[in-house]
Amino acid sequence: MQQKDHKIITIEKEKITVDEVLDRSALLARLNHDVELLQELIAFFLEDYHRLMREIENAVAVQDAPGLRKAAHTLKGSLGNFGAQDAVNLAYQLEMGGFRADFSTVESAYAALAVEMNRVDQALRLLAEEFAN
Repeated sequence: MQQKDHKIITIEKEKITVDEVLDRSALLARLNHDVELLQELIAFFLEDYHRLMREIENAVAVQDAPGLRKAAHTLKGSLGNFGAQDAVNLAYQLEMGGFRADFSTVESAYAALAVEMNRVDQALRLLAEEFAN
């Protein structure tokens, strides 16, 4: 399989590449380089992650520890599939906040996750575009 040139996207004056946000090689290896499956996983994730982010946001707002733990855990697992380690780490912080029912840092962790999810979203769209061409 021939490697394509990596496009650069701009998010809030920050230029990123897919590989800065996702672990492309691990992702492709995990899927046995099945690009069609990758496209399906990306499409499903892009459709679903907004629901999980709303669930996390709502759980933070009402201090619903079990709801926060569950939604953050689910999102963390999905992000792990793509090797989005920075987002995984932030989702883990939220999951642990829910596990411990400690809301002292979850608002800042949620804000950081929202920013990182924008980067993940853009990187996944760029990756899907690369393999669609």
